[in-house]
Amino acid sequence: MFKVRNAKLTDANAIYNIWAAGWKYAYAKILSQEFLAHYVNDTIVEEYIKRFPKTLREETKKGKIFLVLCSNNKVVGFVYGGLPSLQKYKCDCELDTMYLNTEYIGMGVGKLLFQQFAKRLKARGASTLGLWCFSDNDSIGFYRKMGGVIIDYQRNTKIENVLVAYIKFDIDEVLKK
Repeated sequence: MFKVRNAKLTDANAIYNIWAAGWKYAYAKILSQEFLAHYVNDTIVEEYIKRFPKTLREETKKGKIFLVLCSNNKVVGFVYGGLPSLQKYKCDCELDTMYLNTEYIGMGVGKLLFQQFAKRLKARGASTLGLWCFSDNDSIGFYRKMGGVIIDYQRNTKIENVLVAYIKFDIDEVLKK
């Protein structure tokens, strides 16, 4: 049985270990091993865990939503986002990050987590959602199945000049999937 709930301070360890494993899994064929080793390592994970109380407090004050997906009270995924970073795409809100424990990929729980995030955004009055995704990332297929449409491509100069896609969603369409 899967349950989606607001993130708690005690979730930090699970969240950032899922994040690290997710980066290594999803981007192994997109980013260099050197970049991944520098960006995703035990020291970075520990820093994020240590900062999580402040991050959670400050970001939720700004209106961000931080949800976790649990299976038998164990965190197996998370999603985080809120206000858009750029106004040019005319999205009411933006998903900043979403990762699942790699053992749960392909089980349909990503859909549950994504829809619960969209549902919370809709309750706040949002009708559109956007997100950035590496253009070579397999998750683009998931986002398209959820109703996403790629509306722009850009080079991310901070992350190995990789091509990223901006994907826009109608929240009502996401909730119908």
